Amino acid sequence: MRDARGFSLIEVLAALLILTLVITMSLAAFVERKKRQRQASEIVLAYQALANEAEYRRRIDFAALDGASPSFISDTALLAPLQPYGATVSVVRTSSHVKNVTMTVSWMNGTREAKLALVRVDTGGTNLW
Repeated sequence: MRDARGFSLIEVLAALLILTLVITMSLAAFVERKKRQRQASEIVLAYQALANEAEYRRRIDFAALDGASPSFISDTALLAPLQPYGATVSVVRTSSHVKNVTMTVSWMNGTREAKLALVRVDTGGTNLW
């Protein structure tokens, strides 16, 4: 029996256990990578929409900011993959010549959110800086 060649049952089971662990960990890493890649894509879309809206809000006259729409003025078609989503804008006057404009995009039933805040100051000049 000592001259017999091959692996014992314990060695085969240990090798299968190690192989199972390696495959499971690799699969978990791929699933996590896919999840994070999806989240990164969503964030890129949200911040692109916020940047587009910021350009619209920057060009609105300072006095007309309070009366502007509380929803996005810019085209939100690029947010379609985030359906259902919410896109809101709030304007808060902090002093007589300063207004904070906060734009928010939320998706995944409000669990994910991206915000961009602008501080608009009435300098007496034009809206184009």
